[in-house]
Parts: sequence; C-alpha cells; structure tokens
Amino acid sequence: MTRSAPSPSHASRPASEYRAGSAPAEWGRDHEALERLRGLGAVTVPLAAGDAGTTALATAVAEAPPALVLDFVWGPVAEATFAALGRTGTDDDSAAIDYVQIGSLAGTEAALPAALLRSRRIRISGSGAGSVSKAAMIAELPEIIARFADGTFDAPYTGYPLSRVGEAWAHHGRTRAVVIPD
Repeated sequence: MTRSAPSPSHASRPASEYRAGSAPAEWGRDHEALERLRGLGAVTVPLAAGDAGTTALATAVAEAPPALVLDFVWGPVAEATFAALGRTGTDDDSAAIDYVQIGSLAGTEAALPAALLRSRRIRISGSGAGSVSKAAMIAELPEIIARFADGTFDAPYTGYPLSRVGEAWAHHGRTRAVVIPD
C-alpha cells in the first residue's frame, strides 16, 4: 500500500500536493522493498500478521493521516487500513483522503465500516481499465511514449522465448513476464 503518492489517475499532480511537507509512506510485508523505499525518503511501516500489523498501521496513520492511499492488495489489508483510518470524536480534519483500489493480491472483498464514511472525508474509487475514459487514456499516450523514448519509463520485465511460455506462465517475482518470439 502507498499513501501520499500520485496514482495513475492523479499522475499530473506531484505527491507534495497531497499532504504538504510529508514524505510518502509505504506499508507492506516485503522488507527488501520497504528498505529500498526508505532509502528514497519514504516513511515505511512493516506489517506483521494479526494485531501487530494493525497496531503499527494505526500508529503511522495517527501520526500523519494520509491524503492518498493506493491499495494494491485489498482484502484483509484494506480492512486493517480502514480500521486505522477510522476515528472518533468531532475534531476538525479538513484534509480529505482519496483511497484508490488498484489490485486484489490479498483478497477480492473487503468490508467497509460505515463509521469510517461518517468520521472522515474519504473518497473511495478504483483504478483500472474501466475507471478512465478512452479519451483520457489516449491523451496520456504522448507522455508515455516520450518516456519510453527518453528511457525514463521503468517497466522491469523478464523475457521468455515463446518456446518457454510455460515458464513465463509460472513466473513469480518483481518483474513482469514477457513472451517474445523465438
């Protein structure tokens, strides 16, 4: 999960516009990835199973409520995030939270507490092929093509010849499997 960082639908806005003066915060179970992100200046929260992960997440959210949450995992992790974002009382909190659901690696369903919707200004949306118009996608193509051309588009992949398509299908890891002609 990521908070206070731009999403595909917010790509034209820098992360600093989401929460002035705060560093992006990342939470997850991949300690290697969290270390890499910490080295880039992000605040990281390693999640443990059960109450320890929920407590760490709640502490991080209480210290610096996010303006943007990019959720790549959904399921129980989203439910823990919703619990951390919930609050009681009537303290003013003028900052809205955009919660963008992107993937479902941890589960395809998550319960959304009604109290969260009443206690915070939160907008929950999805990011996928159906969440953006064709016109908006086409409008972004020149920038994406320019990034390919100048080498700034980073899309790590592992190439597999067509004769090894079975290996590509079984591929796991940080890169995308790409099948190429033999």
